[in-house]
Amino acid sequence: MQQSLLVTSIFAKPYPVYVSLEQAFSQQSSASVSRIDEIHEEQTIVLFLVKGIQEGPTVWVQAALHGDEHDGIIACAKLLNDIVPEHLYGNLILCPVTNPTAMLAGTNGSPLDGINLNRVFGQNATDDSYSGRYGRWLANHIIAYADFLIDLHGGGRWLDVCPFAMVASDHEAAFQRSMAALNKIPLTATYVCQSGTKGMLINEVCEQGIPAVLLESGGGNYWTSAAVDTHLHAVQMILDQLGVFPSEQYSQAEETLGMNPKPARISDIVEMRFETSGLLTFSRQAGENARLGEELMRVLSYPGLEEHSISCPIEHGVILSIHAASTVHKNGYAVMLGKLA
Repeated sequence: MQQSLLVTSIFAKPYPVYVSLEQAFSQQSSASVSRIDEIHEEQTIVLFLVKGIQEGPTVWVQAALHGDEHDGIIACAKLLNDIVPEHLYGNLILCPVTNPTAMLAGTNGSPLDGINLNRVFGQNATDDSYSGRYGRWLANHIIAYADFLIDLHGGGRWLDVCPFAMVASDHEAAFQRSMAALNKIPLTATYVCQSGTKGMLINEVCEQGIPAVLLESGGGNYWTSAAVDTHLHAVQMILDQLGVFPSEQYSQAEETLGMNPKPARISDIVEMRFETSGLLTFSRQAGENARLGEELMRVLSYPGLEEHSISCPIEHGVILSIHAASTVHKNGYAVMLGKLA
């Protein structure tokens, strides 16, 4: 309950309110925090602008691009509480709930069209659905104001994910800056996204020369302190690496963190889906390595009541995400493996 009250009090502070980021940047004083209520097609998009005391990069941090991924929302609240504007070099834009209609419905995509908001970019940029139109609005705002994008994700209602990053590589200089910013963060893996073929936001932003990373942590129908802290720690370390919010704590921790194994670098993934509906009876854990032929999951089918096994189809992989709910549905998402050398 204390944590819930903390989150409520942080977001409910009497910040100055602006109607647009443009207005906030032009009127807000340095070393201050404001709330921005932007309107897109009658939907309110809430953002917070933290203006630093000195010039520097503008970092955009967002969560809940998928409405059922909650850990990042709480991480944004804690970040807003921890940031001291007088110690900030540059600006921080926070968008705690990037897909409000989906969050309020508790669904991955907006109930207005049921579309995955993280698939309407790149080759899908002409999508004229609500999510397609909103996606273009969102991307244009990020490209107009941000020098770095941090997109917080999780497993949603059905999946567990290990702490890993997706990094857009559509622009070489932006890609290198992203990788440098992630250098000290303890992650299971870093997945290098080669192009915008999947229609993800980070690729759209990176194409414009803006470093963009997607961070995964958590999963399930509720947020957990462990997943929130993983997100918060990663964002704080990126801000430290960028020189936006230097922290003596993280500078001193570099040597210790350097002792952790380097994250696996993934350039190819395998996604598997269920061939039957039924009940999950066995599952490996996100973050574990798997070899060819090893069992990953087992399902008791219905109405057949037969056991079906899902095995690792590649020589060597790491489980990046895996279905964790008891109920499974035919053609539903089962597991994502990152290929290891």
